[in-house]
Amino acid sequence: MFAESRGVARQNIQLEEISGGFELDAGNKHFDDTFVNDVSVSGAGIELSTPLEVGSSIDLTFKAGDWNISVQGKVMWCSLDAKSSDTLELENYRVGVKFNPKNANNNVIFFMASRSMVRPAN
Repeated sequence: MFAESRGVARQNIQLEEISGGFELDAGNKHFDDTFVNDVSVSGAGIELSTPLEVGSSIDLTFKAGDWNISVQGKVMWCSLDAKSSDTLELENYRVGVKFNPKNANNNVIFFMASRSMVRPAN
């Protein structure tokens, strides 16, 4: 799909193992129960039912129990998920988000808070 340009390896997320979730705000769009496929301290891979414009600013929030932490980022790419192109009724989009590097400490806290949802690589 895209040439690998990440400096930090992403970790897969297993949402079923924790009572928590993600929300995403992009301009005037709000997405509850956002599905995050993978995450690192520098970015995340997200699945949405609506495409986002490359360059858009986003806020991604992780909530679990008393935890509520947000990171700011930018949409680096957005593409129709190949799996959903066979099903016209349910289009899903894969979105690559790069977190704001000026907020590195917050990005690490976000990653650490959500890491209990990380599925070990096979």
